[in-house]
Amino acid sequence: MPQVVPCPACGQHLKLPDGLLGKPVKCKCSHVFTAPASATACPVCNAMVAESATDCPDCGYKLKTRVAAEPAVLEEDEKPNVCPNAACGTLNPPGERLCQRCNTPLPGAVGQIIAGKYRIEQPLATGGFGVVYRAIVAATGEPVAVKEMIATDSKEFNIRRTFFRREAEILGALQHIPIVPRLYDFIEEGSAAYLVIEFIPGSDLLSCLQQPGAKPFPIKQVAAWGAKICEALAHMHRMNPPLIHRDMKPDNVMLQPDGQTIRLIDFGTAREMGKGPRERMVAKTKVFTEGYAPQEQVAGKPEPRSDLFALAGTLYHLATGKAPDGHFTGYDLSKQISEYPDSERWFWEILAINLSQEVCDRYMTARDMKGDLERASITREMHCTKCGTATPAREPYCRGCAGAIAPPGPACHQCERPSLLGSRFCITCGARL
Repeated sequence: MPQVVPCPACGQHLKLPDGLLGKPVKCKCSHVFTAPASATACPVCNAMVAESATDCPDCGYKLKTRVAAEPAVLEEDEKPNVCPNAACGTLNPPGERLCQRCNTPLPGAVGQIIAGKYRIEQPLATGGFGVVYRAIVAATGEPVAVKEMIATDSKEFNIRRTFFRREAEILGALQHIPIVPRLYDFIEEGSAAYLVIEFIPGSDLLSCLQQPGAKPFPIKQVAAWGAKICEALAHMHRMNPPLIHRDMKPDNVMLQPDGQTIRLIDFGTAREMGKGPRERMVAKTKVFTEGYAPQEQVAGKPEPRSDLFALAGTLYHLATGKAPDGHFTGYDLSKQISEYPDSERWFWEILAINLSQEVCDRYMTARDMKGDLERASITREMHCTKCGTATPAREPYCRGCAGAIAPPGPACHQCERPSLLGSRFCITCGARL
């Protein structure tokens, strides 16, 4: 049987007949080396591999760790753990939790019981922090979703556990919002942590758009979904300090089997804006999805109106079937508004406004955006409660009496004095807000 031998110079795998084993051979890279005289069989696919090789070139199984630790023959009931990363697909030894080649989290065993309560049925998705499973409550058979946090390093585990706890707290604070999944349990077991939430059947909206023959969703339906998402965002933004989602996109919105009801499924990236003005000005961990994130978020300084930008990009994607290209999409929309039918123009204008590069050109709050999406119209002016003067929407002060129209905004990072939301400069020290 031919033996697969790696070239020690370039790493290219050569298949050599038995007659060349133990003799000098020349690689395609011109390097001459002596082929090893002995080989071992891969315990997964049985391909003959040189004893010096660390990976099977046929199936990708990690040989070095396996051969050093265990016999070369797999037990009948052992199954290699296949990496879910489509670009990798390596077969890992049973029991491994991170792919030995690309470090992607690996799913646990089907049938595993967690905390004596939940039995894993099947893995649903894999992310940077862990795996999401469909599971059932062992006592009742009720389906649930279990999000497992995987970290083999103790220091990294403590950091990720903090993020998991925070996600559980966020879900707990949003339980009264209809589109937010119900939180059932938060479990810590040794070096593992689990978040147990409501299982939501259906497909995420991006998958719906990518199905063969799929068409963009009707504008009326998209606007209704946008208003429901605004309700959740408005509550998050009113928290003290404000909570920013940071990753609103079609992937994170589930469409249930009825084809109408949506649910938000991922709050793992949500973070507090910061309690003080100086803390808010410090760049935070840069979490964003290209095309959906505004400039200030890419710079690591997101604020509540950054979520409105991402939501507008999400609604654009759902209504057109095309992924947004950041504020360039907003610029193009603003130039094309007159080309849309009168019955749809309000929708595209809302998207264009909230895809503005300048944060103060967007809607001030998610509540304002929700109102226009529900009314299917654009609010163009506000009337002062003191003098009755009409002032263009999204301006913070009345043009008649200079009274406050907008709600209070974040304090200035220099003088720490408050200004109204929508102000571009501090009214006390003149600093750019």
